[in-house]
Amino acid sequence: MNDKIIVEKVSEVFIKLKCDMSQTLEIRQYFTCYAPNFQFHPKFRAKIWDGKLCFYDYRTNTLPIGLLPKLAKFAKQFDYELDFQFDLSKMSNSIEKDDLSSYLDKVFEETDITPRDYQLDAIHKSLTNKRGIVLSPTGSGKSLIIYSMIRFLLGMNKKTMLVVPNISLVEQMYSDFKSYGWGNIDNHVTKLYNGVKPDFDKEILITTWQSIYKKQESFFHDYEALLIDETHQAKSLSIQTIAKKSINAEYRIGLTGTLPTEDSDIFNIYGYLGPVIFKQKTKELQKLGVLSDISIVNLLLQYPEEMVKLNKQRPYVEEVETITTYAKRNKVFKYIFDKVEEKQNSVVLCHKIEHLKAIEEYLLENLDDKYSVYVIYGAVKPAERERIRHLMDQEENLILLGTYATLSTGINIKRLHHVIFASSYKSKIKILQSIGRGLRTHETKEKMVLWDVVDDLRYTTRNGTKGKNHVYKHFEERLKFYNEQEFKFFNKDLKL
Repeated sequence: MNDKIIVEKVSEVFIKLKCDMSQTLEIRQYFTCYAPNFQFHPKFRAKIWDGKLCFYDYRTNTLPIGLLPKLAKFAKQFDYELDFQFDLSKMSNSIEKDDLSSYLDKVFEETDITPRDYQLDAIHKSLTNKRGIVLSPTGSGKSLIIYSMIRFLLGMNKKTMLVVPNISLVEQMYSDFKSYGWGNIDNHVTKLYNGVKPDFDKEILITTWQSIYKKQESFFHDYEALLIDETHQAKSLSIQTIAKKSINAEYRIGLTGTLPTEDSDIFNIYGYLGPVIFKQKTKELQKLGVLSDISIVNLLLQYPEEMVKLNKQRPYVEEVETITTYAKRNKVFKYIFDKVEEKQNSVVLCHKIEHLKAIEEYLLENLDDKYSVYVIYGAVKPAERERIRHLMDQEENLILLGTYATLSTGINIKRLHHVIFASSYKSKIKILQSIGRGLRTHETKEKMVLWDVVDDLRYTTRNGTKGKNHVYKHFEERLKFYNEQEFKFFNKDLKL
């Protein structure tokens, strides 16, 4: 039996393994896991698929290069020797942290900006490891980390692609880079999204994944560095496609506040970007004063008995439709804004545009004239989104309404005192990203208040126990996240 596995480098994306059949079977099993929600897939139900995904392609004997650390663990577990046919040392850099700090001093010399210790640590680990995940909460200054890496890579003549989730973040990132003192940014940075004509001769490209994932592989060949912001979305096929096509990107860094928990998602993210190389917790940054404290008020809406009876055991879609169209529910917003202090700004998040519009109409009709109400959703143009974002940081008594899809990820607003969950959600990533919108510090606030609007339509069953409606179960999932993060919360019943 062979006790050696030969490892060859195919590109910056894949390695090729040379091994015997028994090793191939062991490797396949080691790098196989169940797909998310496999049990609901038509092919699984038809018994033509076992519900598993394998990340080792036995036809080409290739494995995503980011899974090298896991391959090393496999080899140690099965007592195999890995024989590398390429120079492993080229997969990392030798950079002294003091030298990096001195370089960044020059980058920021005309500003009053100095990267915090944990930011410098994240930058250093990214540039020395060349690939991996920076796991740091929303509000921790990821855009400054990205900017610092880009300036260093530019100094090394590395053409760099920065991929962000949406158009708003393209403009916000560009604006942030200018605010960090990059006076001649137009000489080096170009943007690509629908309606914008880029200059691909420039060294830095900021774009959305939607704008590039269908492009030919040759489009990606010039880029030696790939940075993906909000990289928890790298589990998606589109972002994987970008990572696969970037065959010459020796630097591959992802940044996010939260990673998914499914094994298949982790395999995908690690495989095409690398493992977690830096981790910072929200609680640690709150203790340092980098992030704001948080207080959570769970408003449990108590519905009339006839509503509870009508909703009993309704399908989820029907329950949500009933809740969001129930006019008396909107008085929860009057309750909240009566508690909001003078000169404070708020964000209201919900799922559907129809619900968002109904809330807007209620607020305009029922709140004091001191409030100015703005709305952001998919149809709002990037320039207008950026204008509203700046207004939120400059003015007071503002209310911003938006969908989770447009506001939960990446939008940077410091002067934000209240976040309101106007409709139910149970995704851990989306919830924590949404909370992160309000955790940035500002001189006008002592803490951020999260108002979690909970539709309590629980009912009494025949045996005397409490039956739970769908969105109340979502609330119970959110409580788990709050407890994990050690967030303080209390419950308040509100009769409709």
